[in-house]
Amino acid sequence: MNKSFFDGVRQPIFAFGIWCFTWIVVFYDTLLSAMSVWANSNTYNHCFFVLPIAAYFAYENKAAILRAKPKPAFIMLVPFSLLVALWCLGYAADVLLFMHAALFGLLSCSVVMFFGFGIAKIIWFPLCFVVFAIPIGEELVPYFQVITADFTVYFLRLSGVAVYRDGLFITIPEGRFEVAEACSGVRFFVACVVMGAVISYVSYLSFWKRLFFFLIAMAMPILANGLRAYGTIMVGHIVGIEHATGVDHLIYGWGFFALIVMLLVAVSRIGADHVVKKTSSIVEQVRIHQDWQGTNWFAVLVVSLLPLILIVALRFNVESGHGDVSLNVRSDLTNADSKTHLSTWKPVFVQPKFEYLEKGSDDVSFYLAGFSHETSESELVSERNRFFDITNWRYINDSNTSFIPAGSIDVIDATLLNIGASNGNKRLVMYWYHLPSFSSSNRVVVKLMQAINVITGVGDSGVVVAISIPYSDDTGAAKKQLAKYAVKNTEKLHAMVLFNH
Repeated sequence: MNKSFFDGVRQPIFAFGIWCFTWIVVFYDTLLSAMSVWANSNTYNHCFFVLPIAAYFAYENKAAILRAKPKPAFIMLVPFSLLVALWCLGYAADVLLFMHAALFGLLSCSVVMFFGFGIAKIIWFPLCFVVFAIPIGEELVPYFQVITADFTVYFLRLSGVAVYRDGLFITIPEGRFEVAEACSGVRFFVACVVMGAVISYVSYLSFWKRLFFFLIAMAMPILANGLRAYGTIMVGHIVGIEHATGVDHLIYGWGFFALIVMLLVAVSRIGADHVVKKTSSIVEQVRIHQDWQGTNWFAVLVVSLLPLILIVALRFNVESGHGDVSLNVRSDLTNADSKTHLSTWKPVFVQPKFEYLEKGSDDVSFYLAGFSHETSESELVSERNRFFDITNWRYINDSNTSFIPAGSIDVIDATLLNIGASNGNKRLVMYWYHLPSFSSSNRVVVKLMQAINVITGVGDSGVVVAISIPYSDDTGAAKKQLAKYAVKNTEKLHAMVLFNH
């Protein structure tokens, strides 16, 4: 690059660099929380490479960018404001997904605001690719477990193998298998989607070709994971169950996934378009559009910084809206022989302010866990929180239910969870979230109510309430017994929680 090139783009690079630095400072803790998720979950390790890959693809189009006319799009203040509101909502309600989506959404929007829609059209793929930096996907695990079990049972029956399915447990004459979370294939699915997006972009020029290949990249890992689970069980059926578990199980799985990746790459060569490689000499010869020097980049910078300044102001206001929660144990809800019962079932929640597990009357256990905004890891509604320990229990199914507690006129919407263990034990778990003057198991509604409580000064404190009962074969009787306990004791359970504003 010659000196004149740097002279032509020095001002916009400097202005956009200041905006990016401000973005990092304002969202420092949000960015750290996203990176923490990337580092601590194998599902999201690829996110570390998303921004560098996006920057590379944008840089590849530098010749076309310099030829184009930069025209700052101040209309982008509208989506800017919506993303600011989304971040504030996420911050008030402790929804990391909202905060992370707003964080990276603002980054792409800033590029469009600075340089305009004409340049955004040139680098549309890097701007869209940034979305893969948002750590999202593990929410699909329960659904993918069910899909994997469906495929596996279907293929086994096609093969003439006698099979019995109980939720996520699959039994054949040679033994019993579980479709555990690690067998859901979500990690492989997320990786294939990201890889499919890159391959479709670099291999094809036609929109329809890119879309078709991207859809293949989404469908292939789902089908492949079903075939992998089916193949693992068939190994146990033909060779012996000891060869379908442990290390052999992992070797088969990773080997099969490697084969699918190679197949995906091979498919991408079918109908691939010839793409002319951009060389640096082309860039050096290009004439830079005069508006790269004629635009008032300082004014663009000031306008683009306004939403970030608003974030800082709103954040101080939200900080003062957090409350506290404490536990007041009631002896009339406990049972003398509770200690012999507590080791069989216990929810797993991350860093609650307090948690309390006890056995009540009628063989029903109850669990309370309180949350207030103390650390970024402490969150009432989170995908990391579970109503059973996945090392001992497996999901079978769930359904929605509702009841009116004795002494109240408010209807509580709850979720009824059916779980089972490999030893044949089964349990029903009914749960809901309790906020000041509001109770529901609807995760979205609870999050919104938390945000409203923070904004109105009530505080974001809340508690999760879960009651559970074991059963053998009569699910209906167990449901009635659990519902009866909920009606009778919910007000007492809520009274054990003290909200301080």
